Amino acid sequence: MQVPFQQLLTAVKSLTSIEKERLRQKLTEKEPAQDDKAEFIEMLLKGPVYTEEQIQTIEENRKSIAKWRTKS
Repeated sequence: MQVPFQQLLTAVKSLTSIEKERLRQKLTEKEPAQDDKAEFIEMLLKGPVYTEEQIQTIEENRKSIAKWRTKS
């Protein structure tokens, strides 16, 4: 939800001191690191992978470069 800053500021100013303290606690509360790690692992598992043909091409290119470097 997008709320213009000025509207948000006005809404926060209208809160009671108890509500402001609850808001402050929620804003400073740290998210569990487990969620970040789980999201990262999920992203890695769903990411692109090389095909066998692409891996073969990479290996051939590495061998060619290695031969070229040793000839110089």
